Amino acid sequence: MAGTGGRREQRSRLWLGLTVLAVGSFTVGDSAHRVRAAADWLTAWWPWLLLAIALLNLLRSVITPGSLIAPGLLGTVALGGLAAAHGISARALADFAAPAALILVGLALLLSSREADSHRWTRVLATGRVRTTDALGSRRDTPQVVLRAIAGELRADLTGSFLDGSLTVQVTAVAGHVHLTVPKEWPVTVRTAGTALTRVTGTGAREGTDADAAREVGLHLLGLCGAISLVRA
Repeated sequence: MAGTGGRREQRSRLWLGLTVLAVGSFTVGDSAHRVRAAADWLTAWWPWLLLAIALLNLLRSVITPGSLIAPGLLGTVALGGLAAAHGISARALADFAAPAALILVGLALLLSSREADSHRWTRVLATGRVRTTDALGSRRDTPQVVLRAIAGELRADLTGSFLDGSLTVQVTAVAGHVHLTVPKEWPVTVRTAGTALTRVTGTGAREGTDADAAREVGLHLLGLCGAISLVRA
């Protein structure tokens, strides 16, 4: 319980710090005018802001957060290309397409922020490292680990964990790199049918043992223009 409280306090400090930093950066140069402009904007747009918050919470409840990232990113790029091809002005793209892309990326980051405690990690336009230290597997109610890198890099180290039962590891790399390290004694079965234009390394066969029947890791790879590396350490 103490660990959970500590993580909650750290997250609160992080969001408070980001908020204070954003407010400070926004008000640099002409504080009075910008504060009035922000107040006018909130007066006009507060209902939409509340709706956006409600929609965000609804999405967090009913949709797997990481599943929105790749379609949202690719869809934004595609819509921008179509708009440019049909003669929409550069100003219109700058006023609408660019903010829409930023909003999608921001929502994706916020949605994926809750995944740290549920063995789901996503990195979007960023580099990060994660390490597990608990027991994993179907007998410990942690039958799945999800790793995603969308135009970023995620390095996941599972060598600090104990494998108890079967475990599924879902790896997705879209224009990104996922580097996965597992204990060398873990039996790993790799399935690469979902990869396209993706470099996959280190997935050579491992010699099994009699004890592998009840302890197996199924590594499911999805990739598009990315890279996935497996290291047995």
